[in-house]
Amino acid sequence: MAGRRAAKKGKKGTLAALVPDKAEAMAEDQGGRVRQVPIEEVRPNRYQPRKTFDPAKLQELVASVRSNGIIQPVLLRQAEGGYELIAGERRYRAACMAGLKAVPAIVQTLDQDADALELALIENIQREDLNPIEEAEAYQSLMEQHGYTQERLSRKLGRARATVANTLRLLNLPGEVQEAICTGAISTGHGKALLAVELPDDVRELLRRIVEGGLNVRQTEELVRRHVKQPDRPPPPKRPEPTPQLLHLSDRLGTHLETRVEIVERRGGGGRIVVDFTDGEDLNRIVETIEKVF
Repeated sequence: MAGRRAAKKGKKGTLAALVPDKAEAMAEDQGGRVRQVPIEEVRPNRYQPRKTFDPAKLQELVASVRSNGIIQPVLLRQAEGGYELIAGERRYRAACMAGLKAVPAIVQTLDQDADALELALIENIQREDLNPIEEAEAYQSLMEQHGYTQERLSRKLGRARATVANTLRLLNLPGEVQEAICTGAISTGHGKALLAVELPDDVRELLRRIVEGGLNVRQTEELVRRHVKQPDRPPPPKRPEPTPQLLHLSDRLGTHLETRVEIVERRGGGGRIVVDFTDGEDLNRIVETIEKVF
């Protein structure tokens, strides 16, 4: 997990640049005014990408809130019957647990649910609050529910498209592996290595060996490499050598089409003809040559 956090810190400057812009825009909309909003009028964000909250760290925040109050306002949008939280759920939860009657907040007008999810996602990533699976699920939600592409998402978050794609691939892992990543039993690097294994039961067995053996990422990659190379099934039978007659026919076709031609015979009868071409123009020439025969 340390590697993941270190990697995220390298992006923090880029991501942080997005959040202040939003905050400044909201402050301008509200005339720079922070209001005190009754806690009972605030409801959690339906699109909150973060699903796990460290109880110990939350208790530390509760103690801080009791002593110092909430220093940084939460971000809200108006909703039916009150307000919906956009960013600052840990602060909101801590305020509830600390017994506060109101929270300092800036209220932003958002026309689309995608805006609320986007802000919640960016805010949590900037604070390094999401585990990799929560991050991947948030990406997927933006793409499936709100029409984001990987390219657009990567631009919005200031991340390389390959990073977004690799994070989304973690959702292809079996549930047990995703849970192990969420709890910190294994790292994102372990999970990426396990993506090379096709059968879910094999992935689960390798997960058990990784956790019980305390394997690091490099050891896991070697374990996966050995597993993938294991001969699970007998090698395919060797292709029969072409007969002199087939070689002659291949040469005739090759001469006519002015390219290399191979006739491959299957065991039990039948076969296929393989015609080489160098580019699209060469392919068109070969097709036109064949069409002239008909």
